[in-house]
Amino acid sequence: LHLEVAGSASMQVLDGYLRKIWLDCCGHSSQWSMGRAWSGRPIPMSAKAGPVFRPGVELVHVYDFGTTSETRVKVIDTRQGAATSRRPIVLLARNDAPRISCMECEGDAEWLCLQCVYDLEADGGLCAAHGQVHPHEDYGELMPVVNSPRMGVCGYTGPGEPPW
Repeated sequence: LHLEVAGSASMQVLDGYLRKIWLDCCGHSSQWSMGRAWSGRPIPMSAKAGPVFRPGVELVHVYDFGTTSETRVKVIDTRQGAATSRRPIVLLARNDAPRISCMECEGDAEWLCLQCVYDLEADGGLCAAHGQVHPHEDYGELMPVVNSPRMGVCGYTGPGEPPW
């Protein structure tokens, strides 16, 4: 993700944005730190982005302390001037979702079988047709293929409704 963040926005606002577009499944706890996730300097959620975000600064956002997802945030640059939006955060660019193939027919996967991923160490991808007849249920229902580092983790089923 490439974002523009207003200097007046709190780290809690950025945390909420990352949760909505990429991470939140069950309302898990999260934290910000400077440098390393577990040994870096903690940054309070109430801190404003302006003083924290300096070019070259690298932060880590940790979401969920059980099935943890770490998001590394690198500040590329800062600028002076009018905001590009009334919102405190603007999405400038986003990665293309990685293509996952159906493990049965090589078509585009729409579903992920967690039992295949964890027990068989397979990609676990299934197209719509093969997802309807796939027998594995030990890890619950099939999970949707989504563009997120939380795909297949905990209860994540995709981003919240825009605008993010």
